[in-house]
Amino acid sequence: MQLLRVNASLEPRWDEYVRSRTLTVTDLAGWRHVLRQAYGLPSHFFVALDADAVVGAMGLFEVKHPLFGHYLTTAAFSNDGGLYHDRPDVRDLLVTEARRLADELDVAYLLIRTRGVELDGFDVDRHYRTALIDLEGGADSVWKDTLKSKARNQVRRGRGEGFTVHAGHDQLRAFCQVFHRHMRDLGSPAHGFGFYEAIVEHLSDRARFVVVRDGERPVAGALLFEVNGTVSNHHTVALKQYNRRCPNYLIYWDMISQSCARGNRLFDMGRSEEGSSQLRFKTNWGARVEGLSYNYYLRKLDRIPYVDPRNPKYRIPVAVWKRLPVRLTRSLGPHLIKGLA
Repeated sequence: MQLLRVNASLEPRWDEYVRSRTLTVTDLAGWRHVLRQAYGLPSHFFVALDADAVVGAMGLFEVKHPLFGHYLTTAAFSNDGGLYHDRPDVRDLLVTEARRLADELDVAYLLIRTRGVELDGFDVDRHYRTALIDLEGGADSVWKDTLKSKARNQVRRGRGEGFTVHAGHDQLRAFCQVFHRHMRDLGSPAHGFGFYEAIVEHLSDRARFVVVRDGERPVAGALLFEVNGTVSNHHTVALKQYNRRCPNYLIYWDMISQSCARGNRLFDMGRSEEGSSQLRFKTNWGARVEGLSYNYYLRKLDRIPYVDPRNPKYRIPVAVWKRLPVRLTRSLGPHLIKGLA
């Protein structure tokens, strides 16, 4: 068995192997180009070959930030992924190489994000869950058999409010307008416009922006990725002053119904912390919940890092961020979030 670093000439073979196994666009080679263009993040991709056939793949991103440290991670800015293998010995080879690279680069830690897979010799963070809706029966089946009555009633409320729903790359600026205001109100930094421009450039056919408008004003927005029969919700936000009018329910139903119409089998509602209001919102749609296992090889830390706005240590910075003008948080956000991969 042979382990090779993935260069430009090997990227098509990487994608051919990963595309039928992944549930997220962020595992495709195009994602490394997005993150290099937007944030200058180096990536270290490997494929395992057995008799010239690809039998495994691992994609690592290297982050070096003055506030958030130096580390390696799979699935940068995503929920899980980055490690695929046909056999246990292939997995072991890839994981061993990841640990060797972490030692070589002298990072503080290595993080391998998986969906319910815990790796030997790693500390495991089980904080997070994802929520999945089966689309196999089509939109009518999801509406009647999956959605709970409260969700259906809230969708009906959103429909009756006179909102319009728009989708396409031409909605990018409107999406960013809603996204930056929502993230400022949460006290969290957000990706800049250039990040989303890079997504359109490198993953154009697999990315879709959706915006709900009240007249001309954008009031909710989403970014969806589509691969291997799965639509993943990368971001969905709504302005909090519109909560009573339910544009958040309307946009979710539009995303689900359009995903069915496009022939997809699964809708991934995205990552939430166990016990959070976000996870309760998703289970109200009848979604099934799956655990995410974040496997840490800690080299310079005594404990798993908890870099999240809900961490009490960030209470004061979050409060300050919420009071800043959106134009300032929009400018500062990319400098902070590039360290939060």
